[in-house]
Amino acid sequence: MSVLRKIRDRAKPGEDIGLFRGGQKGRQRTINADGSYNMERRTGRLLGNFYLYHWLITTTWKHYWIAILSFYVVDNVVFGSIYYYLGADNLSGVVGTGELDKFLSCFFFSCQTFTTVGYGGLHPVGAVASSLAAIEAFLGLMAFAVATGTLYGRFSRARASIKYSDKIIIAPFKGGTAMQFMIANEMDNPLMEVEARVNLSWNEEDEEGKSLRRFQQVQLEFDKIAMFPTSWIINHPIDEESALYGKSLEEIQKMDVEVFVTLKAFDEIFSQTIYMRHSYMHHQFVYGAKFRRPFETSAEGKIIMDVTKVGEFDLVPMPTLQVATA
Repeated sequence: MSVLRKIRDRAKPGEDIGLFRGGQKGRQRTINADGSYNMERRTGRLLGNFYLYHWLITTTWKHYWIAILSFYVVDNVVFGSIYYYLGADNLSGVVGTGELDKFLSCFFFSCQTFTTVGYGGLHPVGAVASSLAAIEAFLGLMAFAVATGTLYGRFSRARASIKYSDKIIIAPFKGGTAMQFMIANEMDNPLMEVEARVNLSWNEEDEEGKSLRRFQQVQLEFDKIAMFPTSWIINHPIDEESALYGKSLEEIQKMDVEVFVTLKAFDEIFSQTIYMRHSYMHHQFVYGAKFRRPFETSAEGKIIMDVTKVGEFDLVPMPTLQVATA
């Protein structure tokens, strides 16, 4: 019986992380660098898995403001065109006799109605124009309510910006080896009670020769730290219980190993618990390395944390590789 088979047989019920176990050739990483899942979800609905409120909360600031301003401009162009089509004589206070002047007056009246400003210089005349203005005013109120809610939701949502080392290393550790990667908080918000959970996934053939994905939650030297002011090297000592025991770099790459990282922390400013995800692929492994310390002490005795140095390492000699036996 192989060592990997023994490891699989000793697996605990809580080690499955909810991913498909079928082995696939040419498989891409499961979790992207930003923590999102690298997958396409097909729902059968017209808009797929798109939900406007969720998108407005989670999209980038650039896309958020483009969406808000685009809706504002398009709405006023549409309603301004309708006012212009109905005739400028349906609006009192239109200045200018040219067609462009009339359209601009209709456009700016739409802006005033949408925002419920109502300066008084322009106002609708007749039931049709007044009804259209009432509809636009209601739409404006609802639009600003959504914009205000999403803007507050974006500001009130706790976010963490974790810097992960670009590489995951196999380093010498207490006469043996350990799998290590480094993380650091890129923001100034204090994170407390940071917990880490690390799972391994690899390809393995079953008794029938079919390729399957196996999973293992690995044991960490420390899986929780009380404070997180500088950096944290998350360390997995490679012993006989580990799927990486006795494996060379070539074997790790052949096994198509992927490392899943889940972090949990308490944001002291927002008083919220936040979660972060990351993954490492087999080609990101470096065998025989040691991380450099990304912080130093100044002449005044103050700790200086340099986030740009997170993940820097030096190559070091390794102990004799322990060979996995049956």
